[in-house]
Amino acid sequence: MLRLTLAQMRRSVGRLLAAGLAIVIGTAFIAATLLASALLRETTYDAMTASLGDAEVVVSATDGALKADDLAAVRGASGVSAADGTLSMTAQILSDGIADFAFVDAVPSTPDLAVHDLAEGELPTTTGQIALTAASAGRLGADIGDDIEVEGGLYLPAGGASDEPVAVDSRLEVVGILEDPGALFGSASSTLVAGEQLEAWVTDGGREISYEQILAVGDGSEDDVAAAVAAALDGTGEVRTGTEVAEELTSGALGSTVIFTALILGFGALAMLVASIVITNTFQVLVAQRTRQLALLRCVGATKAQIRRSVLTEALLLGTLAGIAGLAIGAGLAQGTLWVLGAMDLDVPVPSTITLTPAAVLVPVLTGAAVTVLAALTPARAATRVAPLAAMRPAGAPDVRGAGRGRLVLSLVLIVGGGLLLAGATAAMLSGRFEGDNILLVALAAGVLGGGLSFAGVMVGAVFVVPAVVRVLGTAATRLGGGSTTRLATANATRNPRRTSATATALIIGVTLVTMMSTGAVSARASLDALLDGAFPADVVVTSAAWAEDGGAAPLTPNQLAAVAEAPGVERVLEARSAPLNFAAGEIQVVVSDVTDLDPAAAGEVLRDLTGLEDLAPGTVVLAGWAAEDLEVEVGDTVEAALAPDAATDQDAPRVPLVVVSTDSPVGTAVLPETLEQLAPEASTTGIYARLDAEDAAEAATTISDRLSEATGTNGSVPYVSGAAAERQMFGQVIDTLLAIVVGLLAAAVVIALIGVANTLSLSVIERTRESALLRAMGLTRRQLRAMLATEGVLLAIVGVLVGVVLGVLYGWAGTAVILGAAGGVTLAVPWLHLGVVVVVAVLAGLLASVLPARTAVRTPPVAALAAE
Repeated sequence: MLRLTLAQMRRSVGRLLAAGLAIVIGTAFIAATLLASALLRETTYDAMTASLGDAEVVVSATDGALKADDLAAVRGASGVSAADGTLSMTAQILSDGIADFAFVDAVPSTPDLAVHDLAEGELPTTTGQIALTAASAGRLGADIGDDIEVEGGLYLPAGGASDEPVAVDSRLEVVGILEDPGALFGSASSTLVAGEQLEAWVTDGGREISYEQILAVGDGSEDDVAAAVAAALDGTGEVRTGTEVAEELTSGALGSTVIFTALILGFGALAMLVASIVITNTFQVLVAQRTRQLALLRCVGATKAQIRRSVLTEALLLGTLAGIAGLAIGAGLAQGTLWVLGAMDLDVPVPSTITLTPAAVLVPVLTGAAVTVLAALTPARAATRVAPLAAMRPAGAPDVRGAGRGRLVLSLVLIVGGGLLLAGATAAMLSGRFEGDNILLVALAAGVLGGGLSFAGVMVGAVFVVPAVVRVLGTAATRLGGGSTTRLATANATRNPRRTSATATALIIGVTLVTMMSTGAVSARASLDALLDGAFPADVVVTSAAWAEDGGAAPLTPNQLAAVAEAPGVERVLEARSAPLNFAAGEIQVVVSDVTDLDPAAAGEVLRDLTGLEDLAPGTVVLAGWAAEDLEVEVGDTVEAALAPDAATDQDAPRVPLVVVSTDSPVGTAVLPETLEQLAPEASTTGIYARLDAEDAAEAATTISDRLSEATGTNGSVPYVSGAAAERQMFGQVIDTLLAIVVGLLAAAVVIALIGVANTLSLSVIERTRESALLRAMGLTRRQLRAMLATEGVLLAIVGVLVGVVLGVLYGWAGTAVILGAAGGVTLAVPWLHLGVVVVVAVLAGLLASVLPARTAVRTPPVAALAAE
């Protein structure tokens, strides 16, 4: 039988390729995902290990900070060859009018603890020297031998003598250029100074040295060195090996990626599910084609068990070979991605080759084989039912039975029950009564369960829905001029409800998920846009990053104001003055350090959200929510305002009664310009609101930051730039990236489903061989026969798309409401462009799927098909 099975496979190569392609696509996704997961872990581990150098022992502070005596104890421990305390600071480094932010670290005492690689020059060895990364040196226009200024605050670890930072203002000579480190876990620049330089900054400020961590390397094993260090410290700090710390950091960094890997594997499982439907249809076609052959085998002595084993062996061989091909393609995709990423010269450490793990090799192959065998069980059982006498008589009509009442009841129970659960989760989150991560997880779990149950109900009831929809569409097309060809196609598509619904189900699954993700993405973007407009009243908000002696924000310089107003893409700006004011309500007093003056008329031309500002008038104030809560006042109450005492030259500053008109404004606490002039005549401009051209919003926000850096020079702090443009760009990129990945993965399920449409048409052609011949004999032309099969394919595709689109939009809206409902302001949207593309692709694919079956049908002469068998 094995020899016969192999011979049958050789004669059915074309048909098996369709099923094999379905398995290849699914297993390729699984293999690529497993390889990508391993690469991500390897990359993350390397990055985490790099942050520790080659440290074999890491001592972390537990109660208080690690002191100089602790470092000395570690260095004196048995087996320790070198040890350093880690102490870093954030600072602003300036050169020739350009500022950059950076981490400042000490040069390690041994190369084994080095994190940065030297590109040129030398490492700092004494005070007054510094090494910059190549990127930072490029931004500053600095080179070896130049002097730069370092300004900042050195924050000592918890438990130090004081929580206040050590102020630093020094000029240092650039002696080395460092290679740019990976930016995977931080975007700030890095600099190195001599260890004695950092210690000098601390001790000159009258402070005692303390360390965040102590890193050590030794001559023995990690465990032995760690034990010696723990004994030397005698309970001070937490002592761990470098491997333990790296594993912990890696696990923390990969927490979300594990979910992402599981999500993509879920899509791979989905592709395999759809592929199983296609495989079942494929083997049903093969069994139908071999009806006479199987019957003849039974006549010459083949048993039912042998026939069953033959079909399952064929499935096992097909699944194994397709799984191996999928593994090869998945590995090729992963390796090709590495080559592309390597050529892009990213700041992220990327391995040069993939690592084939046992799981990455075995799981795709075994999954492909198992799914194929399971999908072939039903056709194998059908093959054993072929009676020996079937070889002596013409093939009977196909089984066109529909489904019983039990299936209908089960379908309705699942749809209603799951729908109610999903609706309940959606309504609960939209009500705004429930908050917190735990509530969100419960609602999300309920929504997923409800969606899954209702979708399962639709799949169970597809045998009732799909033929009915096909009949409606076919009838409408016939009345619109489709003629007899369309009428015949409709009858053929609905004559076997089970097969028709199984084919449409494969397409419904893929289209539903593609539509759901697209709908969720556009709805999330619309909702986030609305939330960002409320959180960030303007496209770009520029605020002073320095504080004045009076406790308020330092004024922006004329150069900084001009840099924003004249930046490309800036349509209009609104300068805002601010001052620290003291508000009193009864015995309660609250100081608000950034009370802004705003004219609602002028603000309306710049701000995108005027919530709370519409009623601003003389004698009124818009209070920030936190201030109103601390003062225990509500809208309509009166508060007294005065210049904050520590900012007033006269301690008896005039107090002005103001009526609270809003406690919910995106601009915080605000008054009219004349009111602020009355309270703080010396108030200065500390912020700018800017409206940008929509097309250049993201680029303009970046340009503003660059120009502010140039305009600030070395005479101040670079202002902080925020706003909806930058935030919207970030969220938009995340959504677009995830959507592209998800749609790409789910598109595979749609492709596999369309292969199933072609298989269904092929089976239909086999079952209707005599019928098609009779139609040909009665005058049906080859062109009309092709048109009939093409119409049938298009009808099946359109039905799958229509049902999938409706379900996808509903599930997408529900998912958006559950996830973003607690934040308020959910905006639901429909991805019309994506839906249009799906419909067009499905129609074209339905036409293409009919090509091969139609070719087979028209090649059979009517006389040969009608001949007695």
